[in-house]
Amino acid sequence: MCQSDLFVDIGHSAVKWRTFNSKVSKENVESFSASNIPNSECIWLSAVAHPNVVDSIKTEFANVELVLPSKKYGNLTIAYETPSNLGVDRFLAMLGAIEHFPRTNLLVVDLGSALTIDIINDDGIHQGGLIMPGLKALRTSFAKFSTDNMLQGMTELQSNTKDAWLSGTETMLISTIKEQIGDFHSKYPNGVILLTGGDITKLSKELPQRLNYFENLVLDGLESYAKSVG
Repeated sequence: MCQSDLFVDIGHSAVKWRTFNSKVSKENVESFSASNIPNSECIWLSAVAHPNVVDSIKTEFANVELVLPSKKYGNLTIAYETPSNLGVDRFLAMLGAIEHFPRTNLLVVDLGSALTIDIINDDGIHQGGLIMPGLKALRTSFAKFSTDNMLQGMTELQSNTKDAWLSGTETMLISTIKEQIGDFHSKYPNGVILLTGGDITKLSKELPQRLNYFENLVLDGLESYAKSVG
């Protein structure tokens, strides 16, 4: 394993990277170039998609540590019988959540291209999770109403079909998250809820206030992973 201060997260739509204590840089996958990443002897890499981007980074840098989920790592034990079937973004987001709130019952809500929800108990045992369409997937799911309009902040009744679709899809997401939060609190009254993902920020005002927002929880988990094994 290598010592490094550079961490890269390849998501479905964007590539993010940062060094220790630096701001996060971000590029759309379509315009990303590995040459834009700072020079480093070693990179810790998380990738849920785009193997071509992974290959471009491996070509540009000699030492790339690609992180994969494992059944048990540190204080986390995942519920999946086959760890490779769990998205590495969920694995790292849970590690990041435990890093921020150790020995705590946790609900991790990540809203990006997909909405994922995972619960970890205070022993670090993953209770399982859910995967649902994100906002873009919802809004393009029905051909008659399909739109690439990602406008948020619309959750009221509307008087035209276009806006009714925008409002309805956003309301569906918010209602789902609220329901999961309510179920979690009923089982774990003192549990902590963490929100992450690019699409969650504008929705957060519609959600209960006892929430903790982490803009880059996957990178937090990736950094925690690297520190412990690098």
